[in-house]
Amino acid sequence: METLDTRTLIDTLQGELRRQLLRCSELRELPEQTLHERPTPERWSVMEVLQHMNLSSGHYLGILQRLYADENNGLRFRTTFTPGRWGDFSTKAMDPKPDGSISWRMKTMAMFEPRNVSTTGMKALNEFEAMCQSFIGLLERARNRGLEGERVTSTLGPILRFKVGDAFRFPIAHQQRHMLQIDRVLEVVR
Repeated sequence: METLDTRTLIDTLQGELRRQLLRCSELRELPEQTLHERPTPERWSVMEVLQHMNLSSGHYLGILQRLYADENNGLRFRTTFTPGRWGDFSTKAMDPKPDGSISWRMKTMAMFEPRNVSTTGMKALNEFEAMCQSFIGLLERARNRGLEGERVTSTLGPILRFKVGDAFRFPIAHQQRHMLQIDRVLEVVR
């Protein structure tokens, strides 16, 4: 298992989140109707993709917020972070390849399916931007508090638990994958 420099990992994750926020700024310049249009009846609109990320990444954000709010929870700083076996596997499975291709496709669990009420107006985009900002803030706290400590239950339930650092890495990689999906949607609906 590859060991990562903790501060470099934090910088990398924050950089990716900032790129995603920049992409959100670009989305705001598009007509709202374009963001709600589905490329085909069975494929999600941009707003539905954003809402899916809000639901799935929001799971990790909520747990991480609780961990970093509690000063006595056992988080500890180490100069290096060694990903957990399943956290590393799951993150790498989510990560898009350098050419933008996706190697491992998954069926979306029902609880992470976007609902129309959550995608009206600009709500999903606003929530996604706020979530990215919150992740950036938590990563800033991790510079001192660390990425090691109690395990984080994954979206699959307690059968799969991630190290704290992997609980950042996995949803951010998942978001990278879906930002590419947004690009593919816009190629069709524009």
